[in-house]
Amino acid sequence: MIDFPDYERATNAAYYVLRNYNYKFPEVDIRYILFTRPNIKICSYSTAAKRFGISHNGFTYNFASSEHGFTVADYDNDRFIIYYNDWKDDKTIRFTMAHELGHIVLRHHEDNDVENKEANCFARNILCPIQVVRDFHLLTPKDYVDCFSISMPMAKAAFANLSSDMHYIEKNLDEQVDENLYRYMAGYTDEYLYEYY
Repeated sequence: MIDFPDYERATNAAYYVLRNYNYKFPEVDIRYILFTRPNIKICSYSTAAKRFGISHNGFTYNFASSEHGFTVADYDNDRFIIYYNDWKDDKTIRFTMAHELGHIVLRHHEDNDVENKEANCFARNILCPIQVVRDFHLLTPKDYVDCFSISMPMAKAAFANLSSDMHYIEKNLDEQVDENLYRYMAGYTDEYLYEYY
């Protein structure tokens, strides 16, 4: 049993996902990322409660394994359902979705402290990309809140772990995500940049 988080693996897993992300910066659209993955479905607690014929609170506190969200995983068939509490604020929902995607990408099978720390690392990197921090010169947790539309506790965690995340990210992934950010901010398509139109 592994008793310590593999932050290097979790960090690079986030940028591995972001290297194919060409949609919206600086606030990464986690819902878009999930919708582009046909093997992952998302379902609100309200929708699930209605299907079960129970109240939202009944589902949240009697069926759900967390009041924020959880994932039903079928690793054998590579199918997943992320359940999220739609009564939470949008910042919490976005973090929950990113955290649950981290569990899926990292192939977690247990809900323990180590796996949750890795999923948190994944979530902070996918929602607060180092490339945006660097290129937009974000210098305080408040800058993170304003730029990424995240909560102050998450901003403080991302800010505090910036140097270790920068240490772990693989150079090629850093460059690929930075290129995606540049293209989005400049409004350029691949065809325009590389002249194959």
